[in-house]
Parts: sequence; C-alpha cells; structure tokens
Amino acid sequence: MTRQLSTRILVAVHVQDQCSVILQSMQEILPTSEVICVNEDRVLPELGAQVHQALIISDSNGIAASFAAQLRKIASYHPDLLIIPVLAADSQTHLQTAIELDVFFYLTTPLDPVEVDLAMKRLQAKLAHSPATAVRRAAAANRRIPGFIGGGPAMSMLFELIHRVAQDDYATVLIRGESGTGKELVAKAIHAKSKRRVHNFVPVNCAAIPDDLLESELFGHLKGSFTGAGQNKTGRIQYADQGTLFLDEIGDMKPALQAKLLRVLQEKEFEPVGSLKAIPVDTRIVAATHCDLETLVRKGDFREDLYYRLSVVPIQVPPLRERCEDIPLLLERFIEAFTVERGREKIAFSPEAVSLLMQYDWRGNVRELENLVQHMSILYSGRRIRPQDLPDKFLRSASEVVPETDGSLWPNNGLENEILQERADLFAAFAMPEKDQSIDLASGPVDFNDLINEFESELILTAMKFTAGNKKEAARLLCLKRTTLLEKIKKKGLEGTWL
Repeated sequence: MTRQLSTRILVAVHVQDQCSVILQSMQEILPTSEVICVNEDRVLPELGAQVHQALIISDSNGIAASFAAQLRKIASYHPDLLIIPVLAADSQTHLQTAIELDVFFYLTTPLDPVEVDLAMKRLQAKLAHSPATAVRRAAAANRRIPGFIGGGPAMSMLFELIHRVAQDDYATVLIRGESGTGKELVAKAIHAKSKRRVHNFVPVNCAAIPDDLLESELFGHLKGSFTGAGQNKTGRIQYADQGTLFLDEIGDMKPALQAKLLRVLQEKEFEPVGSLKAIPVDTRIVAATHCDLETLVRKGDFREDLYYRLSVVPIQVPPLRERCEDIPLLLERFIEAFTVERGREKIAFSPEAVSLLMQYDWRGNVRELENLVQHMSILYSGRRIRPQDLPDKFLRSASEVVPETDGSLWPNNGLENEILQERADLFAAFAMPEKDQSIDLASGPVDFNDLINEFESELILTAMKFTAGNKKEAARLLCLKRTTLLEKIKKKGLEGTWL
C-alpha cells in the first residue's frame, strides 16, 4: 500500500472571525491536514523550520507595500509553496501583487464561506495530484548537482551556471568565494556533469603542499632528478589526462610555477622535473581561490597572463549569509547525516532558533553551520533546540540587529510613532536620573567588564520596572529581541527582582 504524505498548512490570519471561517472550511474539506496557526511576523521562520505545502496569510498591519514585499519574499524563498493571500477587496496593490506572483488562489474580505470552500476544494485537488513535499522537490532538483542543497535565488543561479559551464569540456573555470562556501563541490559538480566524468577528477590544494614539493606533485619527476627522487613519479596533471584538474587556492602558487602552469594551458603539454621531453595532455583545469587575484596581479605576485587564462569562466559561490533561505534545508541534511553517522537521536531546531540562525552572518559559511549541527547533536541528542540553547555568539548577533528607522526610535508612522517616542523619552528620563555618575580613575584601576555588566543589569531592571514587567515592551524600549532580553535576564539571575 502506498504511504500517503502528510499535508502541512500554515495559517497566518490575524482577524479571529476570518480565521474561524477558514479553519472550519479546512476541517470539513481537508480533515487529515496538519494545520499550524502563527502570527504573520512568524511566517518565514516557521516556513524555514518545517516543510509546508500551503500558506494562507492576511495583511496584519494594513500597509499594502509591506504586505506585497512579504509575499514576494515568501514566493522567492519557497517557490513550491501554494500561497493563498487574504486581500482587502478595495486594495489594488494587493491584487496586482497576487496576479504578479501568480498565487494559487486569493480570498477577499469580507470572507464569503462559499468562496473559502472553493479555495479549500481546489487546494485539496492540487495536493492530491501533487503530493511531494517542497523538500523532496528541492532534493530532486538538486540531485542533478552532486553535494549541493539549496532552493533560493542565489543557488538557483549557481546551479544554472554549473550546467552551462559543464557543457563545454575545455574552457578553464575560476571559482571564487569565501572559505567554507563549497568551491570544491562546484568543481566536482562541473566535472560530474561534463563528458569528462568517466575520467579522473584530481584535486590539488596549492596552499597545503610546500613550495619545493608542489612542482613535483603537479608535473611528476624522473628518478635522480633531485635529492630524494629515488624513482620516477607520475604527476597529478598526467593523472588528470582526459579528466579534470582542480587547483584549489591557486593564489598561493609561486610565480615560477605559474609560468609552467601557463604552458600547460597554452601548449597542452608539460615536462616532468628532470626531463626534456614534453608530454601532451588533455585536461580541463578548474581553479579556485578566496584571494583577491586582481590585487595580487597589481602587486606582481600573480601573473596577469595566467589570470586571464584561468578566468575564462568566473564563478562566484555565494556566502551563506546571502542565501539564508537555504539554512533550514542544510540543517535537515546535516542533522540526517550526523544521525546516521553517529547513531544518535535526531535533534530539531525550533522556529525561533532557526530565525536566529538566519540572522547570523556565518563567517565560516556552510562549514560553520555543519559544525554547529554536530555540536548541538552531541550536547542535545534527541531534543528540540531553543534559542537559549544556542551558543552565545548567535544571541549576541541577534541583539546587534537594530531595525532601520528614519531617525526616530520606532519605524512606525503617525500617532502610534508619537506615542511610542513619548514613552521612550519618558523611559530615558527615568533610566538616566540627573546625578553625578563620574568614575574616579585616580583612586585606582576599574574593572571595565564589571562596570558594563552592572550598567546592563540596571538598564534591564529599569526597563522592566517602567513597563510593569512586560518583557515584550521592555525589549522594544531597549531595541533588543525578546529572546535576547530573556536570555540576559536568565544569565544575570534578574527574574522577578524588579517587583
């Protein structure tokens, strides 16, 4: 018997009456579906944390441009998602956006139960004929690119470029990107998609091999050509004949060796160390670097002619912070791999934790994310990971994210902005009483960290007192995320001390 895939539908409709009409219709027409209700501002983190087949969403703040931007972002990050927006009947902007994005269906307010039932029946029919989940679709698409996971715009462009480059078996490729982005995976994918895939893929890390050995490693040598050359050695260039030679960290190669590599590219031949006989070779060269080669060329550390020979087709691998929409898929891949490899129980990241990870800058890129999964799997085997379980650097990173404004404290407009600004001014006066708080350094050294810690604690307590213990409002006054404030209160042992 064929196992039916469960359907998960996300509902983000803030008006209670509207939500009730939709849920009642879903209960009757889609009774086996799993329905998750969230606030509109939690849609992206929830979509990132779990796979959903459909989304029903309304405009919570009444700002047409903001809602349109949110719909575009959701559609861009989750192209397989069936989106049903709930639109104001008189909003031309909403309607234009729905048409532009080609949403699955749209509802207008006030909701007509008959129209809602029609939407649910169409959704039922669509899901019945298309049962695969978004992750399976993404995985199926990415199976054509070995080793890669990603469904966002940045990776889609990279996949398309890999496909095109692989069709030409001779053009040299220069792959650029930060450490940990997967440059070698790109090289392997190009080889795997090309006609050369039946021959060797030979990687060489130019930074990992000492300069005096790299020439022999690449070109090979004859017996007795130098001290220690006890026998003939075949170089990696020859091993890569008919296949692909991948030169990682090409920017670390010394100029003398660059000249010999240039000959391979120009003449399609090379000479082993100690030999005068040129050996013809047919290999595709793919190079990679995290260095700024243009700067090295200007300094004279990298040959300009070699640079142009290598960069016939340049490929830029995006850093993880520029494709944060892929983090949930990568988490799933790494969790699954580590679980199988180590025989541990699976962990799961809460939507709030995923949201924090999507805000982090990931200087170590995909490699850093994989290390995090291994770290959390060891410490929290079989558990659900909450924001407070994450290492401190993720909480610090989130606390540094301050919303962009026009100079006032809050990004809202009109009367609400005036009220909030007035409350903030009152808080500032309350938090900073006019008294002499100068520090006398002449009397002795001062522990900077203790002072900062004390000031931070006093500021948190002041905010909690001012808001009568309302942590959400206190977090807004301090321009912190609520999870960050909760973590600080917990670490400092401040819970209840403001009462």
